[in-house]
Amino acid sequence: MLIGDFFTIEQITTNDDETLYLTKLNADHEIYKGHFPGDPICPGVCNVQTIRECAEQQLGKKLRIDSIALCRFAALITPQNAPQLLIALHIEEKDENNYLATAKITSPDSSILYLEYKGEYSAE
Repeated sequence: MLIGDFFTIEQITTNDDETLYLTKLNADHEIYKGHFPGDPICPGVCNVQTIRECAEQQLGKKLRIDSIALCRFAALITPQNAPQLLIALHIEEKDENNYLATAKITSPDSSILYLEYKGEYSAE
């Protein structure tokens, strides 16, 4: 789990059909010492895990990633240049324990797109 250590959720808001998570990266996290020393970059797998953990919080269930249909990285996320991120998450229930999630990770004002994501989850 990355929540509470690698990142924290500072605010959650809901509008129409998506939930917005304002998050803050922990620039002192151990991951950045190896990825990459002196020029830290948020690993892509951590971005995907952050989306998953926000979805788990929203649904109140542990989730397993079943498939990823889209994971397009548009810009590098660094804890120095982008300490806060906005995750816009839309979840659709396919059936009882299966979900389709679409998400975008942007700057807090949505002016910079970092990641577009579509994935399917199942409840564990």
